[in-house]
Amino acid sequence: MNFHEEIEVNGIRFWSYNAGHVLGAAMFMIEIAGVKLLYTGDFSRQEDRHLMAAEVPNVRPDILIIESTYGTHVHEKREVREARFTQTVHDTILRGGRCLIPVFALGRAQELMLILDEYWEAHPELHDVPIYYASSLAKKCMAVFQTYVNAMNDKIRRQISVNNPFVFKHISNLKNIDQFQDIGPSVVMASPGMLQSGSLVNYSKHGVQTTVTVLS
Repeated sequence: MNFHEEIEVNGIRFWSYNAGHVLGAAMFMIEIAGVKLLYTGDFSRQEDRHLMAAEVPNVRPDILIIESTYGTHVHEKREVREARFTQTVHDTILRGGRCLIPVFALGRAQELMLILDEYWEAHPELHDVPIYYASSLAKKCMAVFQTYVNAMNDKIRRQISVNNPFVFKHISNLKNIDQFQDIGPSVVMASPGMLQSGSLVNYSKHGVQTTVTVLS
């Protein structure tokens, strides 16, 4: 179903709004016997590099069921967080170190790749420093992102008329750990995002000879 498309089943009406968390994330308004309930998992009210912010429904719900992990937390502005992130990566590279970045394959990986590719393009001194993403799932997700550009924010939709922003100039896919050659500063993004197992743990143990910075 499309956002805002209303469907009725056995007298129960429901429709959805953009939740802004990841590509395709939705919140649902459900009406039963005149009572309106809004249900949503993770959502984001701040537009990022590729996604629109979550919508504010034009219908006031009687009941709200909502994800609330950060319910009492005020986030820093996106620009502040991005600047701190890119500066930390840059500083690590200048020290001859390696940045290992745990990412979730859907959403966060693509956002960080957009940030890093743009930053690398603006800093010629970094062009010889490789950036890898080492996640087969993230690679599959990239095909989805390259297809559903119309579901993203205005900036991405304008850019697609010039070039596809998800075809990265400075980032390449790393299929497995055997392809990783630790011969100098580099950036590796890998799943899982919680850093408890998987590719990133393996890369952190694989032939790294100098400083490693893990950004989580």
